[in-house]
Amino acid sequence: MSFMNLTKFERWRHPNLRHSLWELSKNFMKHHWRQLLVHQNFPPRAMCLYVTYRCNMRCRICGIWTQAAKYKESELSLEQFRSLLSDPLFSELEFININGGEPNLREDLVQLTEMLINLFPRLKTVTLNSNGLPAKKMVDNVQKMSVLCQKKDIRFSVAISLHALGKEYDEIAGIPHAYFLVKEGLDSLKELRLKKGFYLSTNCVITDLTVHSLDKMLDWSDEEQIHVNFTLGEVRERFYNLGMARAVQIQNQDRADLVRFLRRLSQQKGKFFQHALRYAHLADMIEFKKKRTLACHYALAGVILGSDGLLYYCKNSKAIGDGKEKQPLKIYFDPLNLAYRRESLFWKKCDECPPNTYNIIEVEKDLLKIAKFWLLA
Repeated sequence: MSFMNLTKFERWRHPNLRHSLWELSKNFMKHHWRQLLVHQNFPPRAMCLYVTYRCNMRCRICGIWTQAAKYKESELSLEQFRSLLSDPLFSELEFININGGEPNLREDLVQLTEMLINLFPRLKTVTLNSNGLPAKKMVDNVQKMSVLCQKKDIRFSVAISLHALGKEYDEIAGIPHAYFLVKEGLDSLKELRLKKGFYLSTNCVITDLTVHSLDKMLDWSDEEQIHVNFTLGEVRERFYNLGMARAVQIQNQDRADLVRFLRRLSQQKGKFFQHALRYAHLADMIEFKKKRTLACHYALAGVILGSDGLLYYCKNSKAIGDGKEKQPLKIYFDPLNLAYRRESLFWKKCDECPPNTYNIIEVEKDLLKIAKFWLLA
């Protein structure tokens, strides 16, 4: 969905638009000032919170659902989350992504959201990632969560996973009528967003199963007036999809088509905003084996907290400690963990990691790159 097709209220609520030039400039200077002080480390501004690892789909590109029994036993309760998140490490959080598994499988998702809003006075944005099922419960939760965020003037956005259309999506999701059920929920969300003003989008993971359907997803986006965020599928131990590599990774014969698609997206600056630069950079990484040079919010100011209390620096990170057993602040700033972050992540992983997000923290850091891309590319 293009910027011009957004209503005035939707433009204001868009998670990447409601930032003043002063705020962007201030944080741009702050990020680059911090680079000069590499010996200093700062508490996170953004957190990806996996509230559950349980999932009600059986996807062919992610195997986390195979671990449901294991993770159900270790899933933190609302009060356990409250106790752990009261640690000083999280005191400067501004952006929280609620993720899973499928978050709507938690019976207390709304109460958990309310707890987060009350716990973090600096909070600016709450994002819910969901597979869209169960649809009725998901829509009901979104309605209640949007009200909570509105009361505190917090931006709220919802991203529903949708990697293909019709039966093709059913086969990827691994459950009957998956597309019909998810589409039913999306239709309800489209009506609800007009009343509640949250930002609605879908996430399409590009894999060997979907690489030939990307144009259809783009057309669907225009028809449905729902933005699609295209991300590159990855094989990671934490996703339990090492045995699914053939379905996830793009085969050599299809890479040229993928690059052409990404180049086409990169030319639509008015539709994709800063993501147009992200798509151009991702195409360069695939076609020319270039190293990543775009910012990463995890490297700048991020943390991941799992539903079992384990902390991670980023999605490539090993678990750096258990917040139930040791103070999260001490885990995050432990000298051995910081050495691992610097030597194993920053120096080895970061420049190979595909840019699948380009949120406001990343925009702040890359402000000049984005301006140059818009003016010269």
